[in-house]
Amino acid sequence: MTLEERRNISQTVVQNLILENREKLSISGVLDVLSFDDQVVMVETELRTFDCKRRKPKNK
Repeated sequence: MTLEERRNISQTVVQNLILENREKLSISGVLDVLSFDDQVVMVETELRTFDCKRRKPKNK
């Protein structure tokens, strides 16, 4: 997909990613869940593939 095609799609497609209290993640516009485990969730959206990785907290 060309950059111009992505720009045209992104103007018409609404996608939301909501993280609530670092416990609940909601993503709209998902076409398929490609893989998931307790560390990584990988989904395919209308715009591109997205992965969300769990990170270890930084030491204070």
